[in-house]
Amino acid sequence: MNFGGVVRLAQKDRSEISADNSMGGKPARRQKGDGTRDANVGVALRSVYSQTVDEPVPIEFLDLLSKLD
Repeated sequence: MNFGGVVRLAQKDRSEISADNSMGGKPARRQKGDGTRDANVGVALRSVYSQTVDEPVPIEFLDLLSKLD
């Protein structure tokens, strides 16, 4: 078996990885606008959670639960 091409490809890929990449280097710095985006995601998640909690329990599910007693 000849793996020469694979080794060359791996060496090429390794040479293209920068020092601050996630491959063991420093973690990526956050951009300035990330705080606003994080806040928007948090608001959206709280909204979805609140809507889910406020949904009524389906009657079929309540019937199944009553059969367990």
